[in-house]
Amino acid sequence: MVDVADEAGASVGMVQRYFRSKKDLLRFGVEYLYRRGAERLDGVEIRPPFRDLLLRLAETLLPLDEERRTELTVWLEFLPATITDPDLAGLHRETTRLLVDGFAEAFTLAEQGGAFPAENDPMEEAVALVSLVDGLTIHHLVGSGHFGADRIRTVLRTHIDRLLASAPGATDT
Repeated sequence: MVDVADEAGASVGMVQRYFRSKKDLLRFGVEYLYRRGAERLDGVEIRPPFRDLLLRLAETLLPLDEERRTELTVWLEFLPATITDPDLAGLHRETTRLLVDGFAEAFTLAEQGGAFPAENDPMEEAVALVSLVDGLTIHHLVGSGHFGADRIRTVLRTHIDRLLASAPGATDT
């Protein structure tokens, strides 16, 4: 609370007037960053080819600019709280479900258009993609030398290319 008050140029009492606890403040921050993430996803132009669309969508979730880096640093602070707080855990589960379901739906639609391999399970691939993005985010934020911005983009691109390689229209959709 003291750090937030200092950063905002306000008194601790003023911060506590709006946020009764650290949990309330954390929840507010995380809900804000989830909204920002959803706005970024909604702002991605839906146009073929599917490979490029998928890459654009997934990249919006990575800390590739200062705004997303700050937001995802808050997310890292939030994650441990989800282990012990059922309310915060529910928020995380619901947001993750929406993200996974969105990618699964995109994979299903792409499969119908021949851009996603029919032998792949859209839900399993959506879970894998979200897990990969989360892992890349964590390693990038903690400063591991192997996970710079260029590397995480390359890893994401390589994963998507492998995922779509056997689709009938992989090269032109």
